[in-house]
Amino acid sequence: MPQRHFFASPDDLLSVFERVESRHSVSFVLTGMFETSEFALFHAGAALPTLRLPASRQSIQCPTYLVVLRSTPVNVRSVPQRTGGVRYAIDQLENPDSTTLTHGGIHSPEVLISGRVATVSATPTGKKLQSAFSNAIANQFTRVNAFYVGPEAYELLQNGCRLTFNVDAPPEYDLDRPRASA
Repeated sequence: MPQRHFFASPDDLLSVFERVESRHSVSFVLTGMFETSEFALFHAGAALPTLRLPASRQSIQCPTYLVVLRSTPVNVRSVPQRTGGVRYAIDQLENPDSTTLTHGGIHSPEVLISGRVATVSATPTGKKLQSAFSNAIANQFTRVNAFYVGPEAYELLQNGCRLTFNVDAPPEYDLDRPRASA
């Protein structure tokens, strides 16, 4: 599964969105299981309602958005429940021409949670969207070990902020500050 892990403040991601959106007309929709098949489309990353909210305690709990070209319809899957009723899923299973974005973000002034852009899609459009986000991140962020770190996130790291995937993980799993070369 092609993916790129990163640490970014909301402002760091604005430049990524601008770069991608200057080349591709995209829409974002929140993924998950819902009680209704209705959903909201956002035509700009800057408009994501969760972007500036405090991040969850761990990356896996942060909101994830399906990213599609605006011309691509978003398909919603009905999922019958064992206890009765139906829930509605928005994910890549019925939307192969997509990638996903988990923005992570600032959990508290001392903690920044990682984000990820990833796809399970092998379609040309899915690969193109994944590549657009992945390249925008690689071109504008600094690589630190296996992660890409946005400019503001890098400053937070240098000032002692924890960059982690999970607030409750031991600090030895945090991203280490780069050491100055001697």
